[in-house]
Amino acid sequence: MRSPARQRQILDCAKRVFATRGFHAASIADICEAAGIGRGTLYQYFRNKKSVFTAILRETLDRVRALMERQTVAGQRFPAPERLTRTQAIEFSAAQLREVLAVVFDDEDTLRIVLREAVGLDVDIETLLAEIDDVFIGIVERGLIAVRDAGITRDLDARMVATIIVGGVEKLALAALRSDAPVDLDALAREAAHLHAVGVLSDRVRPE
Repeated sequence: MRSPARQRQILDCAKRVFATRGFHAASIADICEAAGIGRGTLYQYFRNKKSVFTAILRETLDRVRALMERQTVAGQRFPAPERLTRTQAIEFSAAQLREVLAVVFDDEDTLRIVLREAVGLDVDIETLLAEIDDVFIGIVERGLIAVRDAGITRDLDARMVATIIVGGVEKLALAALRSDAPVDLDALAREAAHLHAVGVLSDRVRPE
């Protein structure tokens, strides 16, 4: 009999297998061994290796969409710009970005799968990745629109800036994965927020 707990176990084990071995090198036998099940049990839940992989990506997409829905329901209020310090604004931006990163990149295995193993596999997988990216960018864009409308940022193109932020964060995370270094999402969020809030100039540079 199929059960949600068994499906969860298969996906968790498959995620580790794909992240460690890569999609092409990983096999159904590897997943079954990691999960401690036979092939027949796995085939009760998934047709093949690709369907297991696709399910992992769909879970990521569902999490990001759920975050967008929660934020839509919750709404946000901001203090007047005159009452904010630059440090407070950067800390707020970093915290918001970190929340999104925690959802998109649920753990380092998911990070490896989304940014490295899934890229270029086939049209279906690329479509899923594009959906994840689109919702990810959409969340950041909506946050930028909110702070822009509150007078906290300049009059910016929120979609363009959101795309730059997400693209930069993904590239930094991918670089860390290639070097097998631990991926510090806190540092990524902090540096991205600081860069896009203030730029790269030192405080010693005089304003005009």
